[in-house]
Amino acid sequence: MDNTITKIDALERKIRAFKDRPKGTEEFEVDELGLAHEEDEDAQEALEVGGKFKYKLEHLRLDDWLRDLKKDKDQLHLLYLNAKDVTPERDAKLTVLKEHIAKKVQSPEKNRNGEANRKVLVFTAFSDTAEYLYENLHQWARELGVHAALVTGSGTNRTTLQPAGFEQHTEFNHILTNFSPRSKRRAKNPKMPQDSEIDLLIATDCISEGQNLQDCDFLVNYDIHWNPVRIIQRFGRIDRIGSLNSFVQLVNLWPTQNLDNYISLKHRVEARMALVDIAATLEDNPLKSEELEELIKDDLKYRDRQLLRLKDEVLDIDDLDDSVSLTEFTLDDFRIDLLKYLEANRSILDAAPFGLYTVVPPSETIKAVGPGVIWCFRQKTPRGGEPGRPTEKVNPLQPYFLVYVLDDGNMRLSFAQPKQILGIYRDLCGGKASPNEELCNLFDQQTKDGQSMALYNKLLQKSVESIAATFRKRVAGGLQSGRGFVIPDQGEQATENSEFELVTWLVIKSP
Repeated sequence: MDNTITKIDALERKIRAFKDRPKGTEEFEVDELGLAHEEDEDAQEALEVGGKFKYKLEHLRLDDWLRDLKKDKDQLHLLYLNAKDVTPERDAKLTVLKEHIAKKVQSPEKNRNGEANRKVLVFTAFSDTAEYLYENLHQWARELGVHAALVTGSGTNRTTLQPAGFEQHTEFNHILTNFSPRSKRRAKNPKMPQDSEIDLLIATDCISEGQNLQDCDFLVNYDIHWNPVRIIQRFGRIDRIGSLNSFVQLVNLWPTQNLDNYISLKHRVEARMALVDIAATLEDNPLKSEELEELIKDDLKYRDRQLLRLKDEVLDIDDLDDSVSLTEFTLDDFRIDLLKYLEANRSILDAAPFGLYTVVPPSETIKAVGPGVIWCFRQKTPRGGEPGRPTEKVNPLQPYFLVYVLDDGNMRLSFAQPKQILGIYRDLCGGKASPNEELCNLFDQQTKDGQSMALYNKLLQKSVESIAATFRKRVAGGLQSGRGFVIPDQGEQATENSEFELVTWLVIKSP
């Protein structure tokens, strides 16, 4: 912010100087606006169409521009004054970074040669941040017994390594060679020191491509780049062929929760990373969690499950689609019926316990309805379910899940088809005020009055597993539906380990 304020001051002086001139024009490069940062490649590219643009001051509304520049400078100055109060002693993020580095240096992992590996590579997007980290870490690193170095694209490279008898080199390749001497083959260069190394390297993305730094096994993303490919490139500096490390580690310092609520960086990067992974090798996602692994595996097996179902039964093609559909959200007719029923039977429903069930015969009008169970579950203590919450985009009935499973264990309809299940429910139960005594007695006989429930316990487990699998698949579909999709938080997701309450169940049984 201080650099930007300085650039605005310089630009204001230039504009005023031009206005004071009676005649003539003066040219300037767009970079002088302070909009482009030397480490921000995307901003640079946006300003470099066929070379650097040049504008003539006589073509611009200078008074309006000066007014807007002053407004920007005033706002930046307020932010600068607040940020200036965060000294290194009060910088919690810097403290966390120090903890990671100290733990790595003091308790290093050993590589396959039995050598202790104390190397740490810290990436940040901006040279200002890199210089700040180096200023506050290099002397502290010497107290830990390791040498530190700084590499930026602006050329402000520095290092604490000053080997006896050798000239200190701050040149780009010299620093990288001393940080990763084995992969850079330092031993073949007698002009370089051989008895000391750099163990802490702070760098910008100027080294995120084309560098072999696999002597290191520990990488920290001090800030997260919005482009997931950049994260893959960073991690690729140490996750390379020829590494002697048994494993490599990646630490991501995400924004704090209140800041991430504003910029949504974590969700956006994870969503983009998942899409890159699905579209590529399925193995290049350093952010991939176990849940995401299961999601991808489940998505790959989805077509196989469709073909198996087609082999055994005739289905409407719409039943095979578990993706998010607009038709699933048009449940107004069911909601109207429900509201009317609630108003007419509120006292009875308030007194009714969870877990009520009844037994009905298969439908005479819907041929695809066979013997089985329609379960209605409620996810306990869900963090989603409110209008607009991410989970509602995955399950329109959140926190309730409707599942139709056949007696043979095959899923007839998952919670992704609430409209179809509600339609079957209405067909089987609508207008009926009393249970089917004959079928209820038959159910009691077959289950020995509820003592032999092995079949229904199996169907219950199958239904919960289906909810978890379909939930993962709909999240995968949501990632591809647009940039606005947000991955539900861990507590909002439906998994095999989620807690569900059985609200009610409908047994479909032939006489």
